[in-house]
Amino acid sequence: GIDEALDEARSLERDATSWLVGYQAKIVEETGIGALKVGFNKVFGYYIEVSKANDARIPPGFVRKQTLKNAERYITDELKVFEDKVLTAGARGLEREKIVFADLCRSIAEQLEAIAAFGDAIADIDGTQCLAETAYRLEWVRPEVDDSNALELSEARHPVLDASMRDRFVPNDARLATDDEPATLALITGPNMAGKSTYIRQTALVVLLAQAGSFVPATSARIGVVDRILTRIGAADELHAGRSTFMVEMTETANILHHATERSLVILDEIGRGTSTLDGLSLAWAIAEALAARGSRTLFATHYHELTSIADRMPEVTNLHVTVREWQDRIVFLHRIQPGRTDRSYGIHVAQLAGLAPDVVARARELLATLAVHEGEAAARAAAIPTAPAVDADSQMSLFTEFLPHPAIDRLREIDLDALTPLAAFDALRGLVKQAKPQNDA
Repeated sequence: GIDEALDEARSLERDATSWLVGYQAKIVEETGIGALKVGFNKVFGYYIEVSKANDARIPPGFVRKQTLKNAERYITDELKVFEDKVLTAGARGLEREKIVFADLCRSIAEQLEAIAAFGDAIADIDGTQCLAETAYRLEWVRPEVDDSNALELSEARHPVLDASMRDRFVPNDARLATDDEPATLALITGPNMAGKSTYIRQTALVVLLAQAGSFVPATSARIGVVDRILTRIGAADELHAGRSTFMVEMTETANILHHATERSLVILDEIGRGTSTLDGLSLAWAIAEALAARGSRTLFATHYHELTSIADRMPEVTNLHVTVREWQDRIVFLHRIQPGRTDRSYGIHVAQLAGLAPDVVARARELLATLAVHEGEAAARAAAIPTAPAVDADSQMSLFTEFLPHPAIDRLREIDLDALTPLAAFDALRGLVKQAKPQNDA
């Protein structure tokens, strides 16, 4: 309906049968030859076929095109014009489409400013209407956004999961830099699958929605304006750029530390898990202290329980944990965030839920019982003192303390292994045992 010539070309390109049926009916009526038919073949094109018995009734406008045994085939000027249109319909349609499109572009360009303004207005209306309808349907509330640094959410919910799960989703509070909770950094501990990641994500999404002008999924919300939301979530490498998973993690964390201000909201999920335990713990500890000192509102989910001792000496840090219940050697996730710390990650329980073989789970429990060492208190002392603290001979050596010098260790360093015979090695070992035994007895 936009262009008559284009419509005609497209119609002929798709289907010429309807025109031929009408044309055949027309010439049958004009000539009175009922057996006349209009056809097409790839060699001769379109034709009007009339049996030889009707030769005397052929009108003057019919031009002979082909002779058959019992019939003659003719063409007329009108049919020839139609044939030319059909054979060139594709090319003509394409050329006409280009002309129509160019004209359309020119007319649009003349109204570009008005069209852009109209698009902006429709986008604003559409976005606002969508947020309003969602807020009404899901019972969201109007947040209070002010110039404070407070983050105070009551029974906040994840906007996506809340819509899909509804009554099954467990809401949680979030409070940082408030009268009730002056701390700006929350360390969140608890088992996998319990809801730590969901909790920090939903908090960031609520803040984002509030600053976009939307109502939010909570019963009440007071949010001090943030200048940016900085996140370190997930595990992914960039091997094409020569960066491992841990390198990507550290690069993103470095970017956060470079740009976070006291107005920023930072969410961190499992920092330092891509390297050795001590390296990762040390990095996570230092990063948490830096963000706490800066005053950035931060939610830091971690399995490093040792970090929870930071709250004992830094008022800017508070501890949160995800509650679980143990029942018949299994755990039940309550998905509720509560103040306080936890010293277990329940990783073996989660592995059992995932279907790990029972013998592997049993062996893991044995190893856990052997390897478990509580280092939180010693770690806090080490972090608070610039130099390594002295270790009581009766206490277990801390992971954060260097090995104490010992004559046996010095003797081991002096031994030339390449020149050591089996008998000499036995004698050296016997001497080391004698040298170490008084130290152990003490």
